[in-house]
Amino acid sequence: MPWMIVVLVAVHYASFARPLCAQDRLRVVRDNDQVLLADDPAVAGELKTLAVVAIAPYESLVRDITFLGTLAGKPELGQMVEGGLAFFTQGKGPGAIDKTQPWGVIVQTDGAQFLPIVCLPVTNIDDLLGVATAFGAQIADGEEGVKVLSLPNEQTIYVKHDGNWAFIGNTPASLAQLPKEPQTILAKMLAEYDIAANVSVKDVPEMYRQFAIQAMQAGMQQQLVKKENETDEEFETRQKLAETQMQQMVQMINEIETVTLGWSVDAEQQRTFLDFAYLVKPLSKLAEQLTAYENTRTNFAGFYQPDAAATLTFAMKADPKLIEQDIAQLNAAMQSMRAQFNKAVDENEELDDADARDAIKAGMSDWFDALEATTKAGQFDAGAALTAGPETMTLIAGAHVKEPKKIEEGLKKMEAAANKSPKFQGIQWNAASHEGIDFHTLVVPIPEEQEAPRRLLGSEANIAVGIGPEAVYLAVGRDHVEAAKKAIDASAAEPDKAVPPFELAVSLGPIMEMAAAQAEDDKQKAILETVADMLKNEAQGRDHIRVVGRVVPNGLRYRLEAEEGVLRGIGKATAEAQRQALQAQQQ
Repeated sequence: MPWMIVVLVAVHYASFARPLCAQDRLRVVRDNDQVLLADDPAVAGELKTLAVVAIAPYESLVRDITFLGTLAGKPELGQMVEGGLAFFTQGKGPGAIDKTQPWGVIVQTDGAQFLPIVCLPVTNIDDLLGVATAFGAQIADGEEGVKVLSLPNEQTIYVKHDGNWAFIGNTPASLAQLPKEPQTILAKMLAEYDIAANVSVKDVPEMYRQFAIQAMQAGMQQQLVKKENETDEEFETRQKLAETQMQQMVQMINEIETVTLGWSVDAEQQRTFLDFAYLVKPLSKLAEQLTAYENTRTNFAGFYQPDAAATLTFAMKADPKLIEQDIAQLNAAMQSMRAQFNKAVDENEELDDADARDAIKAGMSDWFDALEATTKAGQFDAGAALTAGPETMTLIAGAHVKEPKKIEEGLKKMEAAANKSPKFQGIQWNAASHEGIDFHTLVVPIPEEQEAPRRLLGSEANIAVGIGPEAVYLAVGRDHVEAAKKAIDASAAEPDKAVPPFELAVSLGPIMEMAAAQAEDDKQKAILETVADMLKNEAQGRDHIRVVGRVVPNGLRYRLEAEEGVLRGIGKATAEAQRQALQAQQQ
């Protein structure tokens, strides 16, 4: 009975929100006895819609649940939900609500208090109240048609029936001003989603906005206490980092207009996805910074390989003047990381050679220098791919680096430190070259007791670092250099390719095959093999978990998507775990 759950959650929130109110009195703003919402700009001092939680019509949810249940091997799941609703409401629930209309929670504010109202489309208000009575609520008549429900937990809620809607609030005053046309508000939120939540950050009352900022600042000050054994320099660096982070948080609170979270089931494309999006104020500093994510292009397209076990692309180009705050935060973070790394090296008891410690710190310093130079230039471009199987794994990656020679210089300093160990076999400089890129290779022996890594990589881990004019490449695993060369050639064939600012895709099939081959526990191995076999034979390549970041007008949206094979895999894993549990009980 999902609608009952939402009602109870909303009522709980309403009872929690009331102590935050600065006053119990509302500024009544009416037009024909209806509240004018924030979208109606005609009236000054009006109520504003601060947040909306919208849920698709009941019948749509049941269809989605049935679809998900079918993929998970439980096609009867939708019927079970309907049966459960009828059982727990003594048969009154199905007839109480309008199954064709959206429903949800609308939170309004008058600038001083929050007014959450649950909005339920009803066909029979008496049946709805009968459900509450069945759960022990005592019902009495209040003023202006409001019903007063005294719950067994000693809380009181208020219900008002208006047209085809039942409105539920935590105070009588909240029901004195009902949202106008709630179905329009809720339906607008559900254009793309089955369940959606939207918060209008810009309409958060200033008193609460300042309270949030002050609370964060107070928390930061509590954390900024000099730690034992922390040097003055380390403490100052940590202070700078905290201050820049605080500045960013304040900027986000003041410049973000709305935040949206939405979930949808797409039966047509056999997938489900979850979106997180935020919009910023036009002409704000954040809006200017978002230009870094527009028209993003990559020179590492060959590293994005859809058939790989995992693959990634990241691209952004910004005016350094617009990311000064980010650069300031980076500088503070870099100072902190440098200090922490150097301290860890000095305190490592296994590094008893002073020259080796100095070489390691100097090498890492060069790598930090390259990262800082790249960030200050404002251009980020990278791609990576992981191929995997039951007995193999190869990782390749490429990235734009402003001063790639710094990476090479740091590697040479690291080699000088590693030469202190008799097990180190050295680096083969310029072991291979391709299209102006010099590859330096090394091997790292894998101990015999580490069976799983040896099955995937062999007795030695083969590593290659490629240095190009303005790029650095990394390759690890079997046929690593050849795999990198192929990706470099594929990238050259599609230069300056348009891509989303961020995209990560993980294919569950190869991951499950690799995990099953490495699993040592028999029960776990059986579950992994069951899922891997199903994905191989039934998913037909639609087994991806994908995260994509895209630019939307005045904002960014991140989408987490799971294809049908992932949903089927969850069902198979659950079924196999249940089978094992039942078998264990019978033994």
